[in-house]
Amino acid sequence: MSMLQLVRHANRYREILSVLVKFGFKEFFEDAKLDLLLEKGQRIFFKATATSVATVSRPARLRLALEELGPTFIKLGQILSTRPDLLPPEYIEELQKLQADVPAVEWPKIKAQLEEDLGDLAEIFESIDEVPMAAASMAQAHRAVLRDGSQPIVLKVLRPGIDRIVNADVEILEAVAEWVSRHATNLPMDPIAVVAEFSEAIGHELNFLHEGRNTDLFRANLEEGEQAWFPLVYWDITRRRVLGLEGIKGVLLSKWREAKLTDDQRETLVRNGAYTVLRQVLDIGFFHADPHPGNLFLLDDGRLCFIDCGMAGRVDKETVTDLANLIHGVASSDIDKLYDAFIALGQVDEDSINRRGVRKDLQSFLDEFTGISFDKLDMGAMLRTFTEGLRKHHIQCPADIVLMIKALTTIEGVAEDIDPDFDLVGFAKPHVERLIKQQYSWRAIQNRIKRNAGKWVTLSDRLPGRLTTLLDRIGSSKFRIGLEMDGVESMERTVYHSSRQISYSVLIASMILASAVLVLASSRGGSTTLGWIGFIGFIVSFFMALLIVLENVWAKLQARKHNRR
Repeated sequence: MSMLQLVRHANRYREILSVLVKFGFKEFFEDAKLDLLLEKGQRIFFKATATSVATVSRPARLRLALEELGPTFIKLGQILSTRPDLLPPEYIEELQKLQADVPAVEWPKIKAQLEEDLGDLAEIFESIDEVPMAAASMAQAHRAVLRDGSQPIVLKVLRPGIDRIVNADVEILEAVAEWVSRHATNLPMDPIAVVAEFSEAIGHELNFLHEGRNTDLFRANLEEGEQAWFPLVYWDITRRRVLGLEGIKGVLLSKWREAKLTDDQRETLVRNGAYTVLRQVLDIGFFHADPHPGNLFLLDDGRLCFIDCGMAGRVDKETVTDLANLIHGVASSDIDKLYDAFIALGQVDEDSINRRGVRKDLQSFLDEFTGISFDKLDMGAMLRTFTEGLRKHHIQCPADIVLMIKALTTIEGVAEDIDPDFDLVGFAKPHVERLIKQQYSWRAIQNRIKRNAGKWVTLSDRLPGRLTTLLDRIGSSKFRIGLEMDGVESMERTVYHSSRQISYSVLIASMILASAVLVLASSRGGSTTLGWIGFIGFIVSFFMALLIVLENVWAKLQARKHNRR
């Protein structure tokens, strides 16, 4: 963190610290020494008026603080609410309540920004509804009609100036994350990695071109006859700060009860939604990561329309196969398959974990589902238990895998709400079994052989030359083995320092002894010159001993600094 950043954002630092202390997080900031970010920062703590927090839980206080801090922190909380591998369930549940609804920006400001991006609005639009149909912390949506007389569209407009506010807050978060990682201990997550992930996610939120591309790609991936839809994107009027989308007419799924859907409609609706999400996750590997009822419309023709495609995830075939192995391992009570899937999905370095502890917890996890048929598995409960296991063993799951789990559990929650008899795992069974069988099919084996053929050819081409060089070096006694071991460099420095200190100590002791002999000889009638030499020897010995003490202090400070790094 540069001094320029600290000065430029001093007021915002003060505001952030004050709000968080106000909601009862003083101890954390003192432990992490965040108060030292500002000159006389301790005064913040004494001036801040604490909210009555005696009856409010800590997760609720965190949510209230994030809401008070504004759009950037609301979005941070919303993203953290998708990370059960990082936060306990009570925090996840509370952060999911974060409200991004805010008063709309006045039309003159929105109009000025639209004119800056699109030019003369009268030449493009027949009309624009000045009252927004929805307003959130990052953007607001207005109905509009194009000049060419086409159907009504929706203009999604970024709030004026929000990118400047968010970028400043992200810069502060990056500096604070770096500071906290150096000064706080026993953190449940890597703050630098979390902020980096957040920075990328919110960067996409601030660029509607990204959402437009996602929407087009989702629609292009629809198969013939699939009962799903994604809005058309009007690229002629789409820019970084404005997105033109097809106007959607239908029933918002969050209001399905008011629509009084029949049992058949509800069953069809749930099957269409589940099929689309499962196909995106398990077949395509590119999926809508937030299919909650507020982002789903039931169209008049029975299709299910997904909106708000800014949050999307990508997973490769190997990851999808690992998920299938996880589900199949639970259903078949296969601890080895479950352990391998857990390690693969979490991208875990086995040397960094307690393998016996992980297997023990996985066996307990397996016992919860033992005796339950494949069709009766609760996918949501199973995946939540999986992420709790990651968090318990301090394993930070890759973001896209967490998004995949979030998409599956979200659509399962929607299905249970609309049609309680719907079984997502049973519905997904053919997909999962097909993925398992594909691993051992002749086509899969052929593909693996083709994928690795080039590597084998390269190896066979290089191996004779490398082997000849190795044998030549062994024959000429020039063969060397280099080993790199963690801590050897530190041990070498310690041994060198200790041996040098011992040598100096022996030298000083010898000088002191010799000087004492000379002074004693002078006091018993010897030459006064011997006494002066002995005295000088004492002085030199004293300064050498002092230098050794100072060097030891300096070495300890350097070692402490090195350990922090």
